[in-house]
Amino acid sequence: MSKKSVKKKTNKRKNKKVINGKVNKEGVQNVGKADMQDYNIRVSQVFLLAAPFLCGGFYEWASCLFSVILTGYLLYLLKKSGVMVIKINLTWISILLLVISYGASMVWAVDHGMAIFGFVKFLPLLLFLVVIMQIQKEREALLDTVPLAGGFMTVLSIGLGQIPLWRDYFWVNKRLAGFFQYPNAFALYLITGAVILTGKDVWNRRQIVNIIVLLFGVVLTGSRTSFFVLLAVLTGYIIFHKGSGVRKILLLLIAGMVALSGLYVMLTGNVSNVGRYLTSFANTSTFLGRLLYYKDALPVILRHPLGLGYMGYYYLQGSFQTGVYSVLNIHNELMQVLLDVGWIPAALMVMAVVKSFMAKQTGLTRRMLLFAVSVHCMFDFDLQFIVIGFVLLLAMDTESGGERKITPRIWIPAAGVLIVVNCWLGVVSGFYRCGSYETAADLYPGCTDAWLKMLPGAEDEEEMERLADNILALNQSASLACSAKARLAYAEGDFERMIEYKQKAIALARYELEEYLDYFDMLYVGVQLYEQAGDKESAEFCRQKVLEIPDMMGEVLDETDELAYRIQDKPELELPEEYKEMLLSMEL
Repeated sequence: MSKKSVKKKTNKRKNKKVINGKVNKEGVQNVGKADMQDYNIRVSQVFLLAAPFLCGGFYEWASCLFSVILTGYLLYLLKKSGVMVIKINLTWISILLLVISYGASMVWAVDHGMAIFGFVKFLPLLLFLVVIMQIQKEREALLDTVPLAGGFMTVLSIGLGQIPLWRDYFWVNKRLAGFFQYPNAFALYLITGAVILTGKDVWNRRQIVNIIVLLFGVVLTGSRTSFFVLLAVLTGYIIFHKGSGVRKILLLLIAGMVALSGLYVMLTGNVSNVGRYLTSFANTSTFLGRLLYYKDALPVILRHPLGLGYMGYYYLQGSFQTGVYSVLNIHNELMQVLLDVGWIPAALMVMAVVKSFMAKQTGLTRRMLLFAVSVHCMFDFDLQFIVIGFVLLLAMDTESGGERKITPRIWIPAAGVLIVVNCWLGVVSGFYRCGSYETAADLYPGCTDAWLKMLPGAEDEEEMERLADNILALNQSASLACSAKARLAYAEGDFERMIEYKQKAIALARYELEEYLDYFDMLYVGVQLYEQAGDKESAEFCRQKVLEIPDMMGEVLDETDELAYRIQDKPELELPEEYKEMLLSMEL
């Protein structure tokens, strides 16, 4: 060995900064921090890869599971670093207020019991935002999990959907729904994956194949809104992307998507999802129905600046709707926030998204993500799928603002409470979704949905009254419970109380013909019983109430919007012939 090479080895040893035969502490700490950062990124990536497969985080039990995992992860980060950093910016303020508002709405919500589920439903957004703030520089690595999960889910869903036992899980009305079980939200998730891959400066074959799979998945969802959003995003990339050859590659991708879709139609004969893009969007029942939802909800939003609380819109819609529909969400995320928690949280959310879009540090890919999610949210309830909320947060401005530090003394007790609450309500939600309604109600007596599911199966009048009273103590706008109370009053011969509850039940379900017919039957019997008893005054009172029923139905039809006759479910408020004959006999 030459002297020169010996000298080089000696210098390498010196560069290790050996002190008393050991590498100095500074060197070890730097390596340790880098390893820990890599480990943190990998854990976050695994979480983001797995989360979409839990129904996209739509159900409350999934959100509770997310919160438990994220809270535990934040405890781990706090233990390793000794402190958590929070950036006080508009994104943080808007998400914090959103979550707090869902919790506070228990005081004024339409349903005081179900309102707390809104808090646990959206809590993962706040916790995930804190996680992002701990690993800001690795945002791109986290975004890269979206197209990977989307592509794998598309292939897996198509494959498993061929099995008859699971077909209805992955396909809805012959449209690919994936693990989200809702085609439109699944389509948006796939689009966000395509946006992330398209924004890369350098493309390879694996990325191109992944994009083709994602775009093919979008086509199979049959989502018109998503298709137009996708076209807008691709057009934006063609105009603004600085990478060389991007236009040619994008055109090739579109051609590949069309060819793959054509091949799929040839092999399966299923043209329903692909054919949806050839129909007029503006004249569809779906689109017109959503316009009707919006028209009905606007006056409610103006009258309730603090919102109706979680699930409040669902329970109250029967009292103000001007057409026949029953929807859990209004298919517009901005209006849903306005309906749930009011004006201020909704305004802050809009401001945070706009500010993030305009921020200097927001690159083209993040802007395209913000655009795609925001536009799609105007036509659907995408953020009810918490995973899409995660993607939105990764695109928003989380870097700006002053720093605040959270120490173990503050976070550990708060984390303990959050874990206990989420485990409790997550188990309640899980039992409810599995059909164990009685167990869910026993674990949390405020679970109105569970009581409502049990009410039709009540074995006797005593149980029916107990269930109805439990429901009305939580929610005065539950039509089914009011109808049950009317039935109980009728059984006791208390027609005055029966009329009171039945009219309230009808007011909360104005387009339910069965409610009017049930009311008619009870009043008709009342007329006969009072006449037999010689109580002509009471018989006349009941007779007048029967004669009012056509007018009640007429008032509802007069207030019905013209759009209600252009959607699939049309108003049918007309008494059957036998009821008309009974009515005619009472008029004579």
